[in-house]
Amino acid sequence: MRQFDPAKTPQENPLFRPEVADKYLHPTPYGSCPPGGTPTSITTQATEHGPMELVQLPGVLWILTEFPQTIRRIPTDGRPHPKDPDVTFDGDSTAHWEGDTLVVDTIAIDERMRNISVGKTGDANAWLHSDKKHVIERFTRTSKNYVTYQITVEDPVVLVKPFTSAPHTWTLAQDPNDVWTEYLCTANEEPEFWKNVDKKTKDDYEKSRDR
Repeated sequence: MRQFDPAKTPQENPLFRPEVADKYLHPTPYGSCPPGGTPTSITTQATEHGPMELVQLPGVLWILTEFPQTIRRIPTDGRPHPKDPDVTFDGDSTAHWEGDTLVVDTIAIDERMRNISVGKTGDANAWLHSDKKHVIERFTRTSKNYVTYQITVEDPVVLVKPFTSAPHTWTLAQDPNDVWTEYLCTANEEPEFWKNVDKKTKDDYEKSRDR
């Protein structure tokens, strides 16, 4: 699903440092259950098309996604990050307003999280990151019915320069018959799971997990 017109707003894909490509460029292994995270829980909707809700309350923004099932609570009062934030898949987020644009700043993102559709779309183009990763998300409500979303990812260990996406436009329209479902991926927690996985898939997954 194209959320922007590349003819009007072209997007330059992430430029990776050649010396680290083997370590950080890894497709999502088929059959695994990788969790979401920042910004994957949003960007992966380019191919997954799951529903998402933005819930704005005084001083806080909640971002809810069905797949991967993710809940993000983001303070919008401009507070600084803690000096020693806990590392999580969603990271530590804080936000402030720049005019009509809400700018969300996120650090401390778990290095096991894959960046999916951050640049080229799809799991085949997923990539890992270092502990230096820094994500800036910009939400702008351009009209009653549309929101524009744009991300910048900084990671001096992995990227030659920061990656900035094209502005993605989302409709706020929702079919009244849409129903959220509970999505849980637990296959890789079953004791018999790995016995039925082919050796190459298992080796690739273990290799990626250890990097």
